Amino acid sequence: DSENVIGIGSPSEMLNVEVVPLSKAFEIISETVKTNGSAAAMTVRPTGDKVVSCDGYSVKIAPLPQLWHDHRRRVRIIRPYPFTFATFAKSRWIGRTVVEIYHEEFGSYPRSYYEAAVQAGRILVSGKKVDSSYKIKGGDELTHTVHRHEPAVGLDNSASLSSFSTGQIGSETPPIHIIHEDDSLLVVDKPSTLPIHPCGGYNYNSMFEILHHWKPDLYGSGKLFTIHRLDRLTSGIVMIAKNSQLASSLGRCIMDRDGCEKIYLARVMGKFPLNLHQNHNQRDSTESGDNCRGSICNHRRVHHPWRFYRDQEGLGHPQSQQHDIEPPCQYGEFSARTKWSVWKGGLKITVPDSNEGKKMKGKSVDPIMACGESTNTDAALGYWITDQHGKMNEAWTIHNIVDQSTKFNMEEILEFATESTVDGGSEYEADATPTTATPTIHWLNFACPCRVASHKNGICEAGDFSQYIPTKTDENNNDDTNNGKNNKPCDKNKGSLTRVLGIKPAQTSFTLLSYDASSDTSLVLAKPVTGRTHQIRLHLQALGHPIANDHCYGGELWFGDEEGKEMCKKSREFLDRLDGGDDVNVDADGNSDVACGSSSRRIAPKNSTISDVPATEAEIYHSAANRSREDGESILEFIEKTCVWCARCRGVANMGHWDRKNDGVDRETLREEQEAFVFRRVLMEFLVRSQGIWLHALQY
Repeated sequence: DSENVIGIGSPSEMLNVEVVPLSKAFEIISETVKTNGSAAAMTVRPTGDKVVSCDGYSVKIAPLPQLWHDHRRRVRIIRPYPFTFATFAKSRWIGRTVVEIYHEEFGSYPRSYYEAAVQAGRILVSGKKVDSSYKIKGGDELTHTVHRHEPAVGLDNSASLSSFSTGQIGSETPPIHIIHEDDSLLVVDKPSTLPIHPCGGYNYNSMFEILHHWKPDLYGSGKLFTIHRLDRLTSGIVMIAKNSQLASSLGRCIMDRDGCEKIYLARVMGKFPLNLHQNHNQRDSTESGDNCRGSICNHRRVHHPWRFYRDQEGLGHPQSQQHDIEPPCQYGEFSARTKWSVWKGGLKITVPDSNEGKKMKGKSVDPIMACGESTNTDAALGYWITDQHGKMNEAWTIHNIVDQSTKFNMEEILEFATESTVDGGSEYEADATPTTATPTIHWLNFACPCRVASHKNGICEAGDFSQYIPTKTDENNNDDTNNGKNNKPCDKNKGSLTRVLGIKPAQTSFTLLSYDASSDTSLVLAKPVTGRTHQIRLHLQALGHPIANDHCYGGELWFGDEEGKEMCKKSREFLDRLDGGDDVNVDADGNSDVACGSSSRRIAPKNSTISDVPATEAEIYHSAANRSREDGESILEFIEKTCVWCARCRGVANMGHWDRKNDGVDRETLREEQEAFVFRRVLMEFLVRSQGIWLHALQY
């Protein structure tokens, strides 16, 4: 029954790619609107320079006038393909049923689906078909063969269309812009929305796989090695090693912060960094709960500014403005050599630390740590101003950062801001001018701890994390003599290692390149000193200047793009009609179906997308649970026919799509129509997701 389905999806010849201009999505929406909003009336598939509906009606594609700024971007769509997920049994699974494991540990489908999948042989244990009540044993290998759907990704328009197509493997034009290449190193300009390597719902739509598919002999499996990571929504420079030794060496340099510097370009809200002080006032009244999503978690009222300043006692003249002042912290934390007593302002946050889960290869382990005892890390929350060489001057303020954008143009600031410190070079006075010395470019250095709030959803947070640190009130609540008189309930887990594990010191430096008054946005340079997940995005949000189109951390999904916002809205309405059947009362042949217009026909939740919203029981019932494998039908054909994600692409109005085979419609026609349904939905879902954020890896 398994029919050798293990490993399906790995051969590159099974890859079927469609790359289209983003403007085609607008064509689909426009044609749908012309058909009275019926989600079933316009089913399209790409065929050269035209779009074709199921009944053969064709519409010539013409460029739409005044499309939004990114309309030439190309969208890469992977047509669904069979794929087998495989994993070995974990110790906690032993003794539990195979259905229980899949339902509770994975959860992309309801229980009824997993029961049907086990019965049909889509889920196997060590290559064999088992009963739903089978209990997992040690050493079992669990495999699940699915019809895999991937989200679309965006690619820039610098490469020709032929370099993307399936039939043009080996084309000289690269699908991703190559900045530099030699025998050991490949440097590319990664477009936003594209993950570096397969992860989550992305497999073939990842940078490594795209390069692999383009030139398998040069960039195939085992020939490219990751040096560093770059978020999927971030664009810019990515360095890739061609051997494991170089990847390990450069990766270690980045990890140890040994002679490495990264510079990013970001477009943020407001005139940077003037929102900083205003943002303090907003945070004073913040009362966010444990369920805060991508926000500044601050439960303690802050009555002082975040700026660090020195205690002048014992440091000589009170007006001393020496440049050789040691900064208040390094890498976002106070080290043993930092003289905390001479610094005022900011916050010192004591974060319990533990060696739990940490690998200590090649390093000596402190005897206390080896015994499981914890130590504390003093993380910093605050800012200070330096020049491009890291020299401090307490006379400098955030207004010096603003003023420099009026004195110099972007090219000059970029040139001087990224200068390296020269041994033996002169130190520049605060009033230095371009005519007397190299201009002083001011950097705002910001320390603020971060943590991953939800690994599953990829959401992080930054702040003082006082909600995790026990207070005297908590201690009083723990006192048996208190007799419960305190109004604040006791949280016995507060401050425990399990709650604070993952809070890490973090530090980023920022400077202003330019400000645009018409959009009230600024271009800033960012230098991450540490490498926490989403660190730059979190720190900009904390400073009151979120990345303008970063909707996860304070920005707007379609900032400044009213046409894109409208297209996103129409796409979302299109998908909701598709899932709910609302207003869909005419089929492709013009026959009415009153039931389709009833809200009771909704089988998928509102705001559903294939990769983010699990399948429902209703979807499983209509697509798989009530269907049996026919005589002569292969397991792969059966998986395709009963795919719940294909059913979501078809929508309520076409739930009986495959039943048309009984009316004499051949399977090839049904498959072509199914491809049209998938193409339409994936393209629409691309428009309701982020098109990438304005954060670009500019220089390494």
